[in-house]
Amino acid sequence: MNGNERLMMDVMAELMRANAPIIFKGAMNLNVALQDSSPVNVHRITHDIDGDWYGEDTDIEIMHNILENAVKNVNPDLSVEIFRNPAEGKLAGFRILDANQDRMFKVDFGHRVHPFYQDYQIMYQGQPVDIRGATLTKMLSDKIRAISSPKVFRRAKDLVDVYILSHCKEIALMDVYRMVYTDGHAPGTFDEFCHRRDDLKHAYEKLLNVENKPDFITMYKRLTAFLTPFINKRPQTLEWTGDKWASPQRIQENVRGLGR
Repeated sequence: MNGNERLMMDVMAELMRANAPIIFKGAMNLNVALQDSSPVNVHRITHDIDGDWYGEDTDIEIMHNILENAVKNVNPDLSVEIFRNPAEGKLAGFRILDANQDRMFKVDFGHRVHPFYQDYQIMYQGQPVDIRGATLTKMLSDKIRAISSPKVFRRAKDLVDVYILSHCKEIALMDVYRMVYTDGHAPGTFDEFCHRRDDLKHAYEKLLNVENKPDFITMYKRLTAFLTPFINKRPQTLEWTGDKWASPQRIQENVRGLGR
């Protein structure tokens, strides 16, 4: 995590201290969820904070004031500028500027309520702070939906994020599968992912700001194995071991075998 991302995490902590009605999501939420325990040495650098504002009052000035107070508590030299009003389904957008009025990062708030969040604890100013963010299952399901559709060509970042998450263990297939279909949002056909590999490779290789980015073939092989149950639409009671899907019983048998 670089200095700018650390600054963004501090702002997130201040927003939680202020009881701001936000559920964080996106790359910064993934950074918070994995923190220093990421299972793989791949990191997608981000320049924004994304969140869902679930408060009843969505007045842009109220959002601005709460965000500016949090930013000033982190660094009094920073300021907050509104650049997008949340009208007609658009996100509320803010730029965080330094003393020279150069952009440090931006903040986007949608307005949506969902129950799929949890608290991730971080240390801020020597004290534990709970960051309210989307669950890993929720993040994973949203990214699988994007990869299953033509959106994948403009959201190659989701390929990297799923690659990172696919190194986690004990992912329950049925939990993710149900989430993918939550609220009637069925995934796409995965046609672009499966049959337009050259176009996918082009989009992936254009993606910048990824530390230790795996080559396309390495990424594609791992994601193909991980996504196969979703591509084939075959929900089963399986767990991801970190490199393959297996039955929980088989996993337990292997653990017992190692203990003998």
